[in-house]
Amino acid sequence: MPSDRLQQLVDSLAEQLQRSVVVDDPQVRMLATSRHFGDEDDVRVRAVLQRDAGSAAVAHVLGSGVASWRAAGWIPAAPGIGMHPRWCLPVRWHGELLGLLMVIDARGELAADDVELIEAAGTRLAAVMEGERHAATAATAATAAAVGGLLSGVPTERERALADLATTGAAPSGRHVRAVVLRATGVGPGDVGQARAAVRRGLDVLASRPGAAVLGAVDPADPTTGTGLVVTAGPLDDAATAELAGRAVAELTAVAAGRFGAVAGTGPGVRGLAEAWRSHRPAELATRAVPRLAPGPVVDGSALGVHAVLLRVPAERWDETALPPELVALRAADPEGRLTGTLAAWLDAGGRAPVAAEALHVHRTTLHYRLDRVRELTGADLDDGKTRLRLHLGLAVARLLDG
Repeated sequence: MPSDRLQQLVDSLAEQLQRSVVVDDPQVRMLATSRHFGDEDDVRVRAVLQRDAGSAAVAHVLGSGVASWRAAGWIPAAPGIGMHPRWCLPVRWHGELLGLLMVIDARGELAADDVELIEAAGTRLAAVMEGERHAATAATAATAAAVGGLLSGVPTERERALADLATTGAAPSGRHVRAVVLRATGVGPGDVGQARAAVRRGLDVLASRPGAAVLGAVDPADPTTGTGLVVTAGPLDDAATAELAGRAVAELTAVAAGRFGAVAGTGPGVRGLAEAWRSHRPAELATRAVPRLAPGPVVDGSALGVHAVLLRVPAERWDETALPPELVALRAADPEGRLTGTLAAWLDAGGRAPVAAEALHVHRTTLHYRLDRVRELTGADLDDGKTRLRLHLGLAVARLLDG
């Protein structure tokens, strides 16, 4: 809720201008708004009724580059979403963006005197918002610290986070926890602010599931990534978790408006926040699997298999030297990949020829012929357990390289 002083400043400016005025935070979440003056558009009506302008409007505002503006300017109309032009003044305190002061001007009739009024109001708003933001910042930082502590690999840090949540009464009451990690991908330097807002809105979607409480935070070190710990009274199954994560990705994608991509990773269900880190690890790794190992946009971290281990190695460390020499030779002699695919299917089947032949839709005679060719080309002893392990692991690495 806006403070009385913030609301008074917004109402006063609106009355002087006889125009609808709103103050949003840097992520285009409404802080205070005036009454309507007959100039309201669909976006404003929605924002007032739902306390949310909608993902398309957020994308349009942030896509205009307002986060980097040093002076007021026009946000153009977006007829497709029912949005009139807005005169937007970034509200800053010593250069730091605190919010966005926006005035609807459907006909572009703002006079120079009006602009001066807006500038003066922006100066007063900055002082008020700077004085009030510390409590909100502290609350956000406390949540981020709690989430970070719960996900730590250090037991004492997890214990401290649990104790802090218990002391503040912020710990959700449910016993079942699943982690969902959201990541904005391909974010350019100029789009980090928009990515942060998109991830934040995605985390908000996680909290929309009835009966679920969410401890969520954008990563302070990487604003393109956020983690939501979904806490429920009963277990949340894989399908429900994937559906919830899918809706969060859809929201993130809508705010991105084509400027960057979005993926989500889900972790297995665990009991209690003390075990949340065990769900988070696979969920975070799953976001790295797109697109090399899985198409996404939602990947189940529990289904990564051996790749859950391989993905812990930084991507820049992978190259051809990670492949066993037998596999290098096979790939060189098998450009179409038929023999390599046969070997992979046979190893996936645990060396059971009938299962592999069925998976490949070939006769067992064909399967054995191809395996003999693999032996001839590589010199590999496919009856040796260590050789099988080396080749199977090498094929998993090859998927990472080829992806």
